[in-house]
Amino acid sequence: MHLFMSLDKSDLLVEAENLVMRFPVRGGQWIRPVDDVSFSIRRGEVLALVGESGSGKTTIGRSLLRILEPAQGTIRVAGSDVTHIKGKALVRYRREAQMIFQDPFGSLNPIKTVEAHLTFPIKKHRGGNADRVSAVVDELLTRVGLTPVDETRQKFPHELSGGQRQRLAIARALAVQPTFLVADELISMLDVSIRAGILKLMNELKAEFRLSFLYITHDLASARYFGDRIMVLYAGRIMETAASRELVRNPSHPYTRLLLAATPGSQHHGKLPERVNEPPDLSEARRGCPFATRCLYATDECRETMPPMTEIEPGHQVACYHPQTGAIAVERATI
Repeated sequence: MHLFMSLDKSDLLVEAENLVMRFPVRGGQWIRPVDDVSFSIRRGEVLALVGESGSGKTTIGRSLLRILEPAQGTIRVAGSDVTHIKGKALVRYRREAQMIFQDPFGSLNPIKTVEAHLTFPIKKHRGGNADRVSAVVDELLTRVGLTPVDETRQKFPHELSGGQRQRLAIARALAVQPTFLVADELISMLDVSIRAGILKLMNELKAEFRLSFLYITHDLASARYFGDRIMVLYAGRIMETAASRELVRNPSHPYTRLLLAATPGSQHHGKLPERVNEPPDLSEARRGCPFATRCLYATDECRETMPPMTEIEPGHQVACYHPQTGAIAVERATI
């Protein structure tokens, strides 16, 4: 029995174009935690979305899955516009795209067994008689490493370890046979000793079923390991994007270099390369590059207009008027 149906031959799966998210704040003002963001994800590719807390990563992920509705822009998945779909069309879309949430305990129902967490989405989206549903549950649990299956099926979330709960969350996402997954801080709440096992499992699933991922993280080390490409986000704006190895070895945006300087294992020692450490301005009235207030190289031009995305190497783009050149040394075993 195979978990996934055959996939479309088309290479491009997810496209986000000029995505904007707006939220009201006190005083009748609005903020834009996601501001004019465009990117694409190919079939079988992992795009790692990296940035500090509050940069808009989770908001982008939830907008792609239509948990949140974009204020502006377009989202296409498998060639279909899903930006404002509702009702039955949204239910059908849930079979294509799923989310693995950051908290593996908060996202699970404490009064439902492992078996109940998996049988519900299978029955809702795939159907089948009791024997078939039971067989799919067994297959899912085996595939994510939750064995012995008969014993695990009857357990409740509180009887599982953190790593086991995250494996259950992964199995639940896989239950509807998706082609696209948003993994939001997948390992941030897990012990360091079990993070590698979860990432290894995700790599195996990606390769076996040609799944596409938006992998949301603040950790450049795991982004380098799991991501095919890395997109660096700050204050809802894309700062830099490149293949994972290229971005880590040759970071060109000052903010990317700041992230690397704060990454354990990096050999880029010394004082963090920034003027001040303050939250960015997310108001709609803001101007220029949102990182300008912290940047050591900011000029009046940076403070007045947002730099356009410029390709400095094939596949390597940066939004900066003064990109830094030259690779920095990082510890290969860690990053």
